[in-house]
Amino acid sequence: MTDSVEKARGLETLAIQDIMKTKGGRDFMWRLLEQSGVFIDGFDNDPYKHARSAGKRSQGLWLQRELQESANGSYMIMLKENSNE
Repeated sequence: MTDSVEKARGLETLAIQDIMKTKGGRDFMWRLLEQSGVFIDGFDNDPYKHARSAGKRSQGLWLQRELQESANGSYMIMLKENSNE
C-alpha cells in the first residue's frame, strides 16, 4: 500500500472506532447490520428478490468485517448489548 492509501485507511479505522465508542453509535451500526440482512437467510424463490437480498447482505457482511477489524472490542460489546433479541 502507498502512504496515502495507508493514511486513508488509518483515518477510516479511527472513524469507525469513534462511532463504536458510544452506545448510540453501536445501536446505529446494529440497525445497519439488521437492515442489511446479515443475521437472516435471505433466500427467496423469486430470483429478483433473492438478488436484492444477496446484495444487501453482501454490504452488511462488509460492514461487519470493518467493525470487527477496526473496533473488535466495541463490536463484542455491541453483540452483548443485543444478545437478547
